[in-house]
Amino acid sequence: MEILTRYVRRAMQEGIIDEWHIWDFTRSSQDHAWVTSEFGPVRLMRDKAPYQETGKVSRRSPFRTSVRIEHDLHLAIVPNDGSDVCYEIAVGGWKNTYSALRKLSRSDLSIFARTDESMVWNRSTPGVLSAGIANQVVLSLDADGVPTLYVNDIVVGRWPEIVLKSGASISLRGGWGADLEICDVTAPVRRYIGNPMEPMPFWQAYDYYSRRIPEFADTLFLKCDDDIVYMDIEKLSDFIEFRRSNPKYFIVSANVVNNGVCAYWQQVAGSLPPTLGDFERPPGGFGGTLWQSPQRAAQLHDFFLAKEDKVMPLTHPVIDWTERQSINFIAWLGRDLVHMSGLTRDDELALSVEIPTFLNRPTAIYSDFVVSHLSFGPQERGLDVAPLIEGYEALMRTKIPA
Repeated sequence: MEILTRYVRRAMQEGIIDEWHIWDFTRSSQDHAWVTSEFGPVRLMRDKAPYQETGKVSRRSPFRTSVRIEHDLHLAIVPNDGSDVCYEIAVGGWKNTYSALRKLSRSDLSIFARTDESMVWNRSTPGVLSAGIANQVVLSLDADGVPTLYVNDIVVGRWPEIVLKSGASISLRGGWGADLEICDVTAPVRRYIGNPMEPMPFWQAYDYYSRRIPEFADTLFLKCDDDIVYMDIEKLSDFIEFRRSNPKYFIVSANVVNNGVCAYWQQVAGSLPPTLGDFERPPGGFGGTLWQSPQRAAQLHDFFLAKEDKVMPLTHPVIDWTERQSINFIAWLGRDLVHMSGLTRDDELALSVEIPTFLNRPTAIYSDFVVSHLSFGPQERGLDVAPLIEGYEALMRTKIPA
């Protein structure tokens, strides 16, 4: 993904892409830490996502934010004095009826479980959070360092027993069925955190955008896998313009190296020689020998890396397609989000077959825009990716000098 990052950041520098939304569906703490450190502020946290640091508070500068959440907004206050003691304010807990303050250790913030002994304050706060607006949240310190929390200009609580003379860092999360959206995060590169370890987690992204159609109706979406290791930046604008100008297609795919359907058409057009073997048309557009074989994937990548040019012409500039295809790098129009609600199943099948069939709209593969996809799951069991990543990193550096 470090390779992909260089390509995308260059596309943003050149004004080809306006925003990059990184959806964090990582399955290890190391990967989550890397994504957190590499990319911009967090915009959305699903209800089981852990705390994320979002700001600071001092006697001179309040912590302010704007959030959409229906209940159970959690703020963690971590004092700057180096002690192990921290505090958690649960706003609108118990289905938006009560708020509470807990005294915790720093390690407690990494888990959701709480003991009754940790609660040091609570009060009835019926309707403190509104589902209909972006709630305005302000945590301020007085001259002595005593915190006061306001939500929508109402005092939720003031705690004289807490003194934060050195200030504190503030982390946020949702919880107990409530997703948290931090509305004042508008950075061009920003993170969206899914529920950890959820099987087939991608529905969470489609759900987010399809619930915000007025906001995204005029947007053109590019969706790519995290293991895209080559992108023809020179042709990206052409790909985007084709997508924008041809609304009859539901999705449009790039011409992908290491993609069963694309490999079939690449070989039919003569872009892949017979010496690499037969790249058959995958049955129904799914699976096939390339998808299953680490050896064939390695040979295909080696062939592409060795090519002096990085073009892979198909039989036509655009291939109309009505069967399934891998969605390693696709584009859709924001207006079509109206058809993407409830994708809690196989998103590839839904986007490339089920929805287009229902709408009587084809999909397409755009020949001129080439990207390379590192591996499918079955290929990973025997694919030595280290030399391939090294080769693609070297290629990237020739295309995007530091």
